Amino acid sequence: MKAITYVRMQQLTNRPGAARRDRRPMIFYFCALILGAALCLAVSRAARAECQGHDLFTVLKSEAPTTYAAIEAAASAMPFRQGKLFRLSRAGNEPSYLFATLHLSDQRITSFSPRLRAALINSKIVALETVETGAVLRWVIMNNRAEWRRAIIANENQRADRLLGKPDFAQLETLVARRGFPKYAARKFKPSTLALLLDSPTCAIRWPGAKPDLDELVADIARERKIQTIGLESIIEQLQILDGLPHETERDLLIALLRQSDRAEDGIETAIARYTAGDIGGLLAWMRSPKALPGIAQAQIPSAFLDRLITLRNRRMGERTLPLLRRGAAFIAVGAAHLPGSEGLLAFLEGEGYQVETVE
Repeated sequence: MKAITYVRMQQLTNRPGAARRDRRPMIFYFCALILGAALCLAVSRAARAECQGHDLFTVLKSEAPTTYAAIEAAASAMPFRQGKLFRLSRAGNEPSYLFATLHLSDQRITSFSPRLRAALINSKIVALETVETGAVLRWVIMNNRAEWRRAIIANENQRADRLLGKPDFAQLETLVARRGFPKYAARKFKPSTLALLLDSPTCAIRWPGAKPDLDELVADIARERKIQTIGLESIIEQLQILDGLPHETERDLLIALLRQSDRAEDGIETAIARYTAGDIGGLLAWMRSPKALPGIAQAQIPSAFLDRLITLRNRRMGERTLPLLRRGAAFIAVGAAHLPGSEGLLAFLEGEGYQVETVE
């Protein structure tokens, strides 16, 4: 997902009249995530540093060969495992392109090959996961405050302090504080919101004035060329699709978040390594593996959460892509995990009659 925006809002709460009693401001930094779709809060600039993680595929291969073999087998069975740029063609339509992105600004992923740049600058329309960033998102939020509160604030039964035991909730509060967020966010936000805002380590959070991430670079080039740029989803849609999970699933999601927290930088490095190798199927298979982190129990992100974050959104984005492809010369750029597999965007578009060719 992710194009970072910076939004100043009043403290969000479910309590009637609380806005009048508690006027302490709260700074929210919204990211649309991923791993494609995510939220982040502001952290101290003093904490900014380069990520120092390790590729977990290397670790898995040596320390958990059975798990590594299972991930490889799952990836190898996926349609469109390999590639980052794909040409979509069908008789009667000018060819279009689908580009896999990572929502990161690491210099290893942000260089554009001549073929990629040509596909982008020769397009007639560019579609990203969302274009709600900056002033646009600020306007959207300020004009839909009640809807945003409903999207991110937990009800009584889904609050983390109700779902977790005391030791785990204390660990969640510690994680929230360690990432530089207000401690009460652990109690207020929905589990899915917490998962999105705490998923990325501090080193991967985008800062005002920082280098653009890959999605932003696509948008910048399109704007420079005066190419129409649209979003396939709104950020509120990305949040709402995560609603309605069973409380047991939400609890498992929070526990997995806690168990993974000390290896978050490894997760970033693993994603970058898979992406630079063009192994988008390997990335998705690793994300869905029940043992993605060797030696750490209860660290699997629940499949029901990933089904909503990835699979359900694949279908929605695919359906919204079809009219653009019929117009021809479209350039679609979405998170890499949305493309591969039998339920991925590429298989969906192939099923709609488009010939899919790997460009690079």
